[in-house]
Amino acid sequence: MLEARGLGKSFGQTRALNGVSLEISEGEIVAITGPSGAGKSTLLHCLAGVVRPESGEVVLDGRRIDTLPEAELTKLRRESFGVVFQFGELVPELTAVENVALPLLFNRHGRQEAMTVAAEWLARLEVSDCANQRIGELSGGQRQRVAVARALVTGPRVVFADEPTGALDTLGGEQVMSALLGAARTSHTAVVLVTHDNRVAAYADREIALRDGAMLAGVDR
Repeated sequence: MLEARGLGKSFGQTRALNGVSLEISEGEIVAITGPSGAGKSTLLHCLAGVVRPESGEVVLDGRRIDTLPEAELTKLRRESFGVVFQFGELVPELTAVENVALPLLFNRHGRQEAMTVAAEWLARLEVSDCANQRIGELSGGQRQRVAVARALVTGPRVVFADEPTGALDTLGGEQVMSALLGAARTSHTAVVLVTHDNRVAAYADREIALRDGAMLAGVDR
């Protein structure tokens, strides 16, 4: 479904990616691991259409996306991709349910429909009790589950998760990973997960290790 073909990317004199190729299937959970500076986040951002590679191709469903005009790429990201960041990146002025509804509102769904679907996702992720609370009133684990709901609410083909448990304790991290992967598998959504934590990588079907911008191995679990 999603392919990287010989991706190369540099930032100044630093080679962040050096000929990385991989394939990700529908519903597959893939962990990208490696030390700091290995190129994990750069690879994630290239796959998600946030950063354009200098060489190589990114292909979704047989269509090359890294060369799309910015307007088309933005539309593709909005409709086909979901993103979970380490710190959630939620809008603090809005309630939890309003944050989850945002992607639907951006896609021109009616407000009532968007709020109803958002509330359903919060219930699936077991945080419906905080639906009307503002983000600053939530725990770290609750915020991350709200972020997961927001990433999944549009029914994306792929969810990209960049260190989604990095700011959480062990229990909170386990709860967020279980919620993310359970919901993703129910929806047949692929998950591309960047992590430096072996416990988080263990949730994946396959692990891809990077070092110095190059892929070392793919490990099936």
